Amino acid sequence: MYDYFLTFRSVTAAMDAKELLEKSGIKTVLSRTPKSLKQQGCGYSLRLRAESPKPAIEILERERASYQRLYRRDEAEQWREVAL
Repeated sequence: MYDYFLTFRSVTAAMDAKELLEKSGIKTVLSRTPKSLKQQGCGYSLRLRAESPKPAIEILERERASYQRLYRRDEAEQWREVAL
């Protein structure tokens, strides 16, 4: 299992995405984006613990819920951007 962070520009966008994912059975945790992951402004994130973020990404894309970036924490506890 890995920790993934989906970053959003606003708390509203993150809350909407959280609701979509949880309706599909994907648990997430809403939080402020860690400083090391912020690209601009004061963003919000959804943390997802999973083997793969693909099911969550597919739901968000199907529902046109936009996120900014996707990151995964590696074995060395470093965050790396993930491209799907």
